[in-house]
Amino acid sequence: MCRIAGIIAPNFSSEQLKHQVTLMCDSMAHGGPDDFGVVVDTDKKVSLGNRRLSILDLSAAGHQPMFSDDEQIVIAYNGEIYNFKVLRAQLIQEGFNFKTDSDTEVIIKAYQFWGEISFEKLNGIFAFCLHDKIKNCCYLVRDQSGVKPLYYSRDGYNLIFASEVKAFEHSGVIQQPNENWKIYYLAFGHIPEPFTTLKNVYSLPKGSFLKYKLSDGSFKIESYFQFTTAIQIIDEGEAIIRIKEELNKAVKLQLISDASIGVLFSGGLDSSIITLLADMYAKGNLTSISANFNEIDFSESNYRQIISERVEAGHQEHLITYRDFVYNFDTVLKNMDQPTTDGINTWFVCKCAKENGLKSVLSGLGADELFGGYPSFDRIRKIQNLGRISKELIKSARFLQNTKLNRLYYLSFQSPVGEYLCLRGLYTPDIIAKLLEIDVQTVINCLQNIPLNDTIRYLNDEERASWFEINMYMQNQLLKDTDFMSMSHGVEVRVPFLDVNFVNLVTSIHPSIKFGVYQKKRLLIEAYKEDLPEQILNRSKMGFTFPFQEWMVKNKEISSPDLYQNKKAKKLIASFNNNKLHWSSAFALYKVFHAS
Repeated sequence: MCRIAGIIAPNFSSEQLKHQVTLMCDSMAHGGPDDFGVVVDTDKKVSLGNRRLSILDLSAAGHQPMFSDDEQIVIAYNGEIYNFKVLRAQLIQEGFNFKTDSDTEVIIKAYQFWGEISFEKLNGIFAFCLHDKIKNCCYLVRDQSGVKPLYYSRDGYNLIFASEVKAFEHSGVIQQPNENWKIYYLAFGHIPEPFTTLKNVYSLPKGSFLKYKLSDGSFKIESYFQFTTAIQIIDEGEAIIRIKEELNKAVKLQLISDASIGVLFSGGLDSSIITLLADMYAKGNLTSISANFNEIDFSESNYRQIISERVEAGHQEHLITYRDFVYNFDTVLKNMDQPTTDGINTWFVCKCAKENGLKSVLSGLGADELFGGYPSFDRIRKIQNLGRISKELIKSARFLQNTKLNRLYYLSFQSPVGEYLCLRGLYTPDIIAKLLEIDVQTVINCLQNIPLNDTIRYLNDEERASWFEINMYMQNQLLKDTDFMSMSHGVEVRVPFLDVNFVNLVTSIHPSIKFGVYQKKRLLIEAYKEDLPEQILNRSKMGFTFPFQEWMVKNKEISSPDLYQNKKAKKLIASFNNNKLHWSSAFALYKVFHAS
């Protein structure tokens, strides 16, 4: 697991290329504290850099950027290939020899043998740049589930890439701010892909590669993988058996590591399943990490205790207090690569993981999105019906006093984006316009022009909700936040529920048995009901949350209306102090007016 950066720039000198890529990598040293490397092709003016977090092959042999045996291919790589041993064995049978025990070398030789087809053979979380000197091209490649980030910018002939948006500020190429980022942020609570806070810096789509031709500076982005949309499983019994088979395989694969490994354990259904499975395969060589609070309503320690008594894993529970929140608040903001209203909780638990000597942890992220664990799976039926009401009547919802009802206004959009924002949005266009002191039509046009895959129009209610949760909320917020918050501590987060084979399986199950109407995540529960205690199976969903509402009201550096010059912001913060506004909406205001 690493951080990567690179520049292709014919007008740069070799020394300048090396200097700028070094600066870019140094800005991401938190994500790769164990090693550093940078290489420059002086002929093609290609420079690749890597900051390494050593997890597989801890020796110097795993140093990056790594060259092929004939030095015609060089790679800078961030991630883990969980099936690298299987691929390695296949390549050895084909006559390849290996000098290291790293998965990095496997990527190089897989590409040498299979070419572009090799990308879809990789099962893992990854983002890499591969420079092929023979074909005179460079590839940027991102994993199938979009777990690892990869950003790029095209400036004339130049191509710049990095694992974090902040690194582009050190590229030597002047970056302009994206004038729409505050609109996106106040509407979504995050910046939706492919956009970033910088005007010409974009996120490479998941399951895609960018091929850049060095001969003429042209490039194209191609999809190398898409999850199945064909329904193959209609029998519940078969679905349950397959779910257990594939998730067990995923957890076993993702425990592969030459460094210490753990699991983020909240006490909820998803993390309990991952903890039980990981403990079964780790044979005691596992540490679970949990957060606890003085605020009793947020403590899940009783549920964790039930699972802890059943496993061999060591358990580390860390008390996080309001004082910890205030003391670390500025650092948390600094570590946000992109503005978000989420991820603070991940920052704290990964800090705990780091303090316990862990470099890699498993997470239960992804189960809610795949199996219908969120309230959005219920709400989407209601808003589908509301969407049939007169557009003029829907538009009047923005004048309602209730902030959740205000969001009904988004159903007047002629785009699925409006449906998502009705489900999960923060502020409506008229409020955003007042906050940013711009024309409301500017806000509406900006939000309606966000590109989405048209296939969503043909999905039924639960499938639509799942698509929104996977491709928008999880992709743009949860995964992105998890990556930069965990890597700010030099900790890697692995996500078994997003294993490529497991997701492919779940998407092939008929929605009538996949989504439970009366019981959330019913199919997942049925698969593991014999392994989980009754108290875990029957508990209500809580979510991995902190006492942020109380803490942020208490912290006057956030909640004092006097700190906000904008009249609308003052009014909203006053509502927040009266517990009439959710903390995430208040936090968005703070980021826009004080930490942008």
